Amino acid sequence: MNVVQKKLRPETFSGNTEAKTIERAIDMGRKGRDPEELKTLITNAAESIIVDHGMGACTARAITVRAGCALGSLGYLFGGLDGVILAVNSRTLQDMGASVFAQAQEIASDVSRDRLKALALAYFHYARDNLNRWEALFALRLRPNEELPPTFLALRDGLIERIVTLFPADIDISENERPILARTMYEAVHGIVVLGLDRRLGGGPEDVEARIKLLVGRLA
Repeated sequence: MNVVQKKLRPETFSGNTEAKTIERAIDMGRKGRDPEELKTLITNAAESIIVDHGMGACTARAITVRAGCALGSLGYLFGGLDGVILAVNSRTLQDMGASVFAQAQEIASDVSRDRLKALALAYFHYARDNLNRWEALFALRLRPNEELPPTFLALRDGLIERIVTLFPADIDISENERPILARTMYEAVHGIVVLGLDRRLGGGPEDVEARIKLLVGRLA
């Protein structure tokens, strides 16, 4: 699948309120699971579909077939398909954050610029090696006046805050400007990664890495 963002079609859940309540009771009784266990099962199913086949295959019906639960489960546990995707994306943010920051800390150099370059390169490598999961992070389009859940925002903003910790102590910007620079740096690197993975500007992985190093070296 192309890395260009794609809008998900909202899923509809058939039946009236009474029918959904009955379906829910039957589903939970048949599986013998509490809601949290079922949420984990559904999230695992969606994650495996995304990893194996990409976002295009991650439909409500595909998830429930793999999870072995009723279609209405997505509605009453997650608020719909988008909620399931956000649960998977939360896992991806945590996994990606742990991976890229660990690699940034592993390099021998104590120079902040070198660690930031290592972090940016690790982001590219994560996207390349986990393409379907990474693409899913950017597949959801918010409706007007719709906001991401606070828990997801906290994960996302936490990654930006961790980038700030890699800046040199004597960097010539104010404290308020540091998160702005961190976000700008991420957005710039992300753009290079998107175009590099699509091969829109030509060149191979080595060219992408060279552009990332040049960019971070100038910004850091």
